[in-house]
Amino acid sequence: MTDWEAQLRRDTKAIDQREQTRREHVAAARLDGHSFREIGSWASINHERARQICIDINGDSRTHAERPPSSEETTR
Repeated sequence: MTDWEAQLRRDTKAIDQREQTRREHVAAARLDGHSFREIGSWASINHERARQICIDINGDSRTHAERPPSSEETTR
């Protein structure tokens, strides 16, 4: 007989892990230069949600190319 409580807890954990992975991929796609509308479409989320995910994970909504050089890069 199936232990439904255990099964559903495993399901929930797996879903949460996949959602975190998706969030990380959204943030990485933005860093690579893709638009929020593109990313939102690919991830089946609103472009504003994509923007917020990027801010949450990257600390910024800009792409690598849009960011100013870091102080480490300018001292080289």
